[in-house]
Amino acid sequence: MDHVLDAMLESGPPLLGESLGPPPLQLGEWSGPETEAVQSFKLATATEDMKPAADYLLLEIHVGMRSIAETVIAADPDNDHGVWGSDLLALVTLSGDRPDWPLVQRIWKTLEDLWRIMPWDEMSGFDIAAETPWPLQGNTQA
Repeated sequence: MDHVLDAMLESGPPLLGESLGPPPLQLGEWSGPETEAVQSFKLATATEDMKPAADYLLLEIHVGMRSIAETVIAADPDNDHGVWGSDLLALVTLSGDRPDWPLVQRIWKTLEDLWRIMPWDEMSGFDIAAETPWPLQGNTQA
């Protein structure tokens, strides 16, 4: 998981952030390898004076087929996009009025460089790859 952040830090402006660790356990969940296979980070691109250039985003990285199988099957029930057997799930959650689109693009590019990726979102499903103009702009709905 740290490999993703290391790769992101190799190029581009510095990042501000903090590791939030695994998400808190929900009612009925127990601690085990699945919860330890999740890390989350609060991130923003830094300006020259080390202030956030835009609003922070949340990056969650889930590792392991077993821990992400339910999410993958729900997204692609018939495996039309060939994602069954995926062993990494990266979730980006945007918040605030000023999304950090350059950082979203940087995360996307880093994941593409490290793995074969298949983008998906709750609104567009797998069509997001075809619908998303590059580079990301402030008016992009992703």
